[in-house]
Amino acid sequence: METNKLYCIAEKQGVTVDRFNVRENKSVSVKSGKNLYVGLDNELKGASEKVCLAHELGHCLTYSFYNIYSPFDVREKHEKRADKWAIHNLIPEKNYKFAVENGYDTVFSLAEYFGVTVDFMEKAVRLYSPN
Repeated sequence: METNKLYCIAEKQGVTVDRFNVRENKSVSVKSGKNLYVGLDNELKGASEKVCLAHELGHCLTYSFYNIYSPFDVREKHEKRADKWAIHNLIPEKNYKFAVENGYDTVFSLAEYFGVTVDFMEKAVRLYSPN
């Protein structure tokens, strides 16, 4: 999936996407009342923009938001749910299997093939190849 399609999904689902200075985190998602927002750092582009937008949309579209003030909320659970949404949308399992069967057998080659970051591709490999 290309980055522009992610922006279309955001618009269709009513998620407001804005660019501003979020250098430390690169991106952020927020639910305020019924409104959903994604903030992307001004410097993000290419594979990093695509991965960050998909991850934040994963938070918004699966309602995986955590309360930083609650000792009972598990942040990792929400992060994994957002990652899983992003992986399934950027790298569908059938496309992953096709790529591997056709010689893309390193994380680096797979990341280039799918136009994502190496870190993100490592998460996809762990999801689709749990052994």
